[in-house]
Amino acid sequence: MLILSESDLRAVLTMRDVIDAVEEGFRALARGDATAPERLRLDVPTHNGVLLEMPAFAGLDGVEALGTKIVSVFQQNAKRGLEIVQAVYLLLDSETGVPLSLMNGRFITAIRTAATSAVATKFMAGSGSKRLAVFGAGVQARFHIEAMTEVAELEQVMIVSRTADKAVALAERVRSVHELPCQVVSSEKAVATANLICTCTSSSTPLFDGKLLNAGTHINSVGAFTPSTRELDTEVVRRARVIIDAESAAGREAGEILIPLSEGAIDTGHVKGTLAEVVSGTVSGRESPAGVTLFKSCGLAIEDLVTARLAYAKARVGGIGARVEL
Repeated sequence: MLILSESDLRAVLTMRDVIDAVEEGFRALARGDATAPERLRLDVPTHNGVLLEMPAFAGLDGVEALGTKIVSVFQQNAKRGLEIVQAVYLLLDSETGVPLSLMNGRFITAIRTAATSAVATKFMAGSGSKRLAVFGAGVQARFHIEAMTEVAELEQVMIVSRTADKAVALAERVRSVHELPCQVVSSEKAVATANLICTCTSSSTPLFDGKLLNAGTHINSVGAFTPSTRELDTEVVRRARVIIDAESAAGREAGEILIPLSEGAIDTGHVKGTLAEVVSGTVSGRESPAGVTLFKSCGLAIEDLVTARLAYAKARVGGIGARVEL
């Protein structure tokens, strides 16, 4: 079995390649060539944690792929100096079920989540240059900025975060690595200025007032993933044309959708479709230049599978990783 560490994955995966792989994964879903069932969830209430298991199977370019991710989200980890999200990915031989590779799942999760937002942005955002506001200053915020540079012409980046030192460090990184103007700003200024927003936080309550949104803004919301938590208020959702990753994911788990439904502010028809339907062209991602669009993601196993498959193929060609016998 091939073991791929985070450094190995960094060596073989580029954001551009992962975006392309994720787009193809959603096309496979639309064709019926992939299966990503609802993830298994086990709450660990004594430690404010949750364990998720996410299997998927797909036929991609005539080649089958099979695998599963085990991911934990423990909110108190930050106080211990640990990442909130921990994960491993197990890629299997689709004919025999024999384990092929065990990978660092945190990196897979980080890059595929941002790549999925990039696919949504490609199909849902309006034309023209973008003023990007990113809520959060952690791993997902950094990866989302990189992903947005691949699919949008960015003229500036704004960072909003409760952790000032991390926000300042991320802004400096954006200026040096991406050579883009970047400032740490208030949430009000960010929303009032931006026409592209990515929310990548662990907040359980809305980050800003939806009335402040500019016409034509596209939003990728990826932080909250339970029925009782949300990064966006009801006004954002009410104003937006809403696309979700899948009915089995955001359709059943996202507080951004479920809370406004319970309030009677929207009805079940407010969600216009899934990303697979948008990518395949059966549902429109945007209807007018002035419309607000929202992609709500809770994470889908097909995103992990296509990313892991890509990493394994590239690692084998490059002779990267460590082989072990179980």
